[in-house]
Amino acid sequence: MTYLDAINKVLVRLRETQVSTPTDTDYATLIGAFVNDAKMLVEAAWDWACLRTTKTVSATVGVTSYVLTGSGGDYTFIDAYNDTSDNRLELITKNRMNTLVNLQTPPSGPPEYFCFNGLDSNGDQSILVYPTPDGAYSLKFDMVIRGTELSATGDTTALPSQPIIMYAWAMATRERGETGGTAAQEIFSLADRALADAVALEASKYQGEITWRVV
Repeated sequence: MTYLDAINKVLVRLRETQVSTPTDTDYATLIGAFVNDAKMLVEAAWDWACLRTTKTVSATVGVTSYVLTGSGGDYTFIDAYNDTSDNRLELITKNRMNTLVNLQTPPSGPPEYFCFNGLDSNGDQSILVYPTPDGAYSLKFDMVIRGTELSATGDTTALPSQPIIMYAWAMATRERGETGGTAAQEIFSLADRALADAVALEASKYQGEITWRVV
């Protein structure tokens, strides 16, 4: 679904004239803002498959600090592993990393642990690894990375379109009052149902991730 498609689908529900670009009218621009608000809401609701990606870090001898380029700060961490030495990377706290690094002489070897270490100047996630790499290693990080706002006519999102449209419609209806006798709260309820249905369909593909175990 393109940005323009989403705006026009909302405009139709509001009985407004469709537009050729997202900024054709002031009202279309407002609807575009609601579309982006709705997109952010849907993005945050689930770790969608279309947002899942793997970031690769090329570790080198003696270097312990790296950046997950392109990750941004709005992501969900799923898994990490050392693809070169075939071992998982365990996520530890910065406090534990400080203990390992500062209260003893760090050993050299294949990275086995990592911690998050704030964002770099580009807003991407920085990490520290331990032990200090003694060679070249390919470190893989599976993440859900949420996108930026839609702005251009052809900008697209692979997220489920129905809940985005419904939430944007509900927001627009709330902003100007009832539309066609349908109260905003009713449309929000329909949007919640559309989102719940989309999450349920997606969750069936990742059942292992929503299985709770007694520990």
